[in-house]
Amino acid sequence: MSENPDNTSVQDKLNAINSRAMSLFAADKTTMTAFRGVMQAANNKGEMSPAIKELMAVAIAVAKGCEDCILFHINEALKHGASRQQLVESLAVSIEMAGGPGTVYAAKALTIFDALQNGEPA
Repeated sequence: MSENPDNTSVQDKLNAINSRAMSLFAADKTTMTAFRGVMQAANNKGEMSPAIKELMAVAIAVAKGCEDCILFHINEALKHGASRQQLVESLAVSIEMAGGPGTVYAAKALTIFDALQNGEPA
């Protein structure tokens, strides 16, 4: 059973994240264009695949406790073909680095992954 006290689907939450980002982009095109460039540069394919790079972002988001970041980067990881097992292994690193609080956000990350992969609300 997934935890979702406000009954908002993960897709609705993702849409809200993207809407807020677009509002910020409209307010400050210079900074947000530069940030978009950093995101694109960081995710260019190199020795590591874009999926692995997105899973790294998820692991950091879990350690930092940023649920919106978790949702955004899991969605991107799925687009690049990341598997559930790859996510689980990334979450183990998050837990190692973030301890107890990391376990709370790791569990949320796994719920979000399952919901997005299955088209269900989280």
